[in-house]
Amino acid sequence: MQLFGELGYPVVTVKRLCDEAGLTQRYFYESFADRPALLIAVYEHCVEVTRTATVGAAAEYLLDPAGVAPDAVRAAARDTLGTFLATLTGDPRRARVMLVEVVGVDPTVESTRLRAIHNWASLILALAMGEREVSPAQHLAAVGLVGAVTQLLVDWYFTNVAPDPVDIGAEPTDLDVVLDVCVDMFGATYDQLMR
Repeated sequence: MQLFGELGYPVVTVKRLCDEAGLTQRYFYESFADRPALLIAVYEHCVEVTRTATVGAAAEYLLDPAGVAPDAVRAAARDTLGTFLATLTGDPRRARVMLVEVVGVDPTVESTRLRAIHNWASLILALAMGEREVSPAQHLAAVGLVGAVTQLLVDWYFTNVAPDPVDIGAEPTDLDVVLDVCVDMFGATYDQLMR
């Protein structure tokens, strides 16, 4: 995570990885088929750390087979999303790997990233719907929420913590504002599509 998260995937060669770790390239190739395979392992570790914390925050809300009670949706969203945001952004390297470095690398990495998006959507649906049947529209709404949260975090990353900030035409945004917007989006989506 250190090299991909600090320098970026494109510039980190197998040689550099091995030199940094004090390993031979032969050892690298005994463990990983190629750099994308290592990136996938690093990404999946970052996702697992973030997901474990997020599920822990959501645990009390996941107990009802009918899903979260309508009057508790915003509190559940704030607690769960707050933990998600804090975990993802708590280490800028994790944020960079999850938000930037895995996008468009190759079809295998992209497939891994897209599966993670759908797994996050499944967590949203478990919170909102419990064990109730999920319609295609509700599934798409959950995927859309993941996409919206991801893009807000990408903007936050590039305007606040990226080592080489990118002018995206937006002012830096406080993470508390990102959380407020995400909670509002989750509440509105729940009210319209998931009750």
